[in-house]
Amino acid sequence: MILATLEATDRYHIAGLLDDGPMKRDTVWYGYVVLGGSEEMVRLRERGLAHAIVATGDNARRVAIATQLETMGFSLTQVVHPTAVVLRGARVGSGTVVLPHAFVGADSAVGDNVIVSIGAVVGHDSIVGSGAQLCPRATLGGASHIGDQAFIGTGASVLPGVSVGCRAIVGANAVVTQDLPSDVTAVGVPARIIKRRLLPNEGDS
Repeated sequence: MILATLEATDRYHIAGLLDDGPMKRDTVWYGYVVLGGSEEMVRLRERGLAHAIVATGDNARRVAIATQLETMGFSLTQVVHPTAVVLRGARVGSGTVVLPHAFVGADSAVGDNVIVSIGAVVGHDSIVGSGAQLCPRATLGGASHIGDQAFIGTGASVLPGVSVGCRAIVGANAVVTQDLPSDVTAVGVPARIIKRRLLPNEGDS
């Protein structure tokens, strides 16, 4: 969908794709040649190609690759689909993609390398941290706060003024009615925490 969004903007020439996964060099994918893996970044930059977008859905990996690209001198492209609405006063960061029919409300701030997926809603005065992901039809009420690399599942809702911590995962169709801390997984209506992720050195005796 990110590739289709780039095409729909009619502002970019897509030189090719990089993939460290199963797609092999010179494979044609949706009409674009796979130029190789991440080892090609240096050669592309030497050819004067200065803009890139990271299209992986893994939040941590997307941020890591984006950081690597910026270190190498690439500019991360901000992409907003023509059918998406970004209201006056809203700020959308570099490397962020706003997909079809999404809505970003007035005076909200969406960080770098965020995915605002199909039909997702960012309410007015909300803050979405860098590397976060809003899945299709996820809805953030006004003045909500989503931490860095948080994941808001398909159809999930965060009520106005509620905060979701960094790297938290909100399950599909959940309704978050009160603040969630970082590094938890929450599901249900209302959302309840079912898992906490141990950070390095936690639990050591």
